[in-house]
Amino acid sequence: PTPVRLQDIATAWLGSRGRTGQWGDGTVKHAENPECIERSKEFAESGGAWRRQNHDEGELKNINGVVGGLVVGRANPYVAPATEPELYVNFLATDRRSGRKGIGALLLEKARALAREMGVGVLRLDCYAGNGGGLVRYYEPQGFERGESFEVTGWPGLIMVRRLDKEGEGR
Repeated sequence: PTPVRLQDIATAWLGSRGRTGQWGDGTVKHAENPECIERSKEFAESGGAWRRQNHDEGELKNINGVVGGLVVGRANPYVAPATEPELYVNFLATDRRSGRKGIGALLLEKARALAREMGVGVLRLDCYAGNGGGLVRYYEPQGFERGESFEVTGWPGLIMVRRLDKEGEGR
């Protein structure tokens, strides 16, 4: 399934830059892990899976035209439940080999639009907070603020929150 393939590409990309810890050391193959495959299938069947395809860009190096994937739904079981209605980003990954910029932002905008369609005022996600917090800093310009930190079997994470019900105030 697409999420596993995108995760393998991202893991190799991170590993090639010495940024291990998020999804493995750069050599981990999620496509060979039955738990990852099952989770990816659950994502695909959840009704909350979206992908960004690009058939018109010629020489893109991607998987079958897919350059990014997004899964939204309920919060992951290892984070504190929301105190109000929300839409949760369970998975976001892009094919770093495509060289395309802004794919993640487009997918996050899709999540924002879905949340608004549902009448939900909060969009949350969890992200890897290790390796100097680079991923945390990626989400901040996307409108997310830092929430609670957590740890799962040595994996440092951070909840990121985007309050959709407050957007546009004070402008």
